[in-house]
Formats: sequence, structure tokens, C-alpha cells
Amino acid sequence: MNEVLLKSCDIDVTDQKAAFQIIVDIVASKMDVSKVTVLRSLSTREKTANTALVKGIAIPHVILESDFTPWLLILKSKTLIADWDCLDDSKVNTLICLVVPKIIKKSNKSFKKIIQIIDKLANDNVIAEINKAESATEIVQILKR
Repeated sequence: MNEVLLKSCDIDVTDQKAAFQIIVDIVASKMDVSKVTVLRSLSTREKTANTALVKGIAIPHVILESDFTPWLLILKSKTLIADWDCLDDSKVNTLICLVVPKIIKKSNKSFKKIIQIIDKLANDNVIAEINKAESATEIVQILKR
């Protein structure tokens, strides 16, 4: 799998705003877009529907106007994010952030690989492995299999 598709970062935050700020900083720098644009995208998507799933995992989205290869930013927080509840009432501590262009062809190979990675989150064994992981790098290794 192409290394460009997956970036990882260990964090230590206790609230969603701080987690979003880290995402904003990383994505704005890597994509050469304004931090305001990235934060607006994250916030808009989160207001549409909570991106927290179950067992501490959330999938926030950054959707940008420009054309680029989609990628995932994997973040693992040492502490639980107290104000971000999953559907099972667990607190988020793992973020798998989608960074995608607004317009994307379903035939895009990178997008197909990202969908395959996201589909792995439906597997309870994969979720259990992710929850045992101590770093974002370990989570990347799990998702690359």
C-alpha cells in the first residue's frame, strides 16, 4: 500500500476542539490550504453527523475543493477525549481522519484503497487490535494488512 495514503501522529488531548486543531495544523501544512478552510470542513461535517463510531474510534472528514490524492490521517490520543461520545457511550481516543477532494471519481485507485481500509472497521477483530494499539504507527500497521 502506498505510504502516502496513511499518515500517523500520536497526540494527548482531552477535548474535540484540541483534536481538531491538531488535524487542522497537519492538514493545512501538508495540503497548503488555510487552517480556517480545514477547520470549517471538519466542523461542518461534524455538525451534519457525529463521526464517532464505537469503541473509541471516530472518522472525522476534511473535504477540500482542490484535486489531490485522498489520504488518511491516523491519530491516537494517550487520553480519552471527554466531550466526544461514540454510539456505545465510549469516549474517542482513535481518529481515522479522511482527507478527500470534494469531487472524486469512484475509479480513483487511492480512494478505492481508502474504502478498503475503512471497511476493515466493520471487523470486530480489527477494532479490538486498534484498541490495543499504543500508537498511531501501530494502527497504521494494522490497517495496512
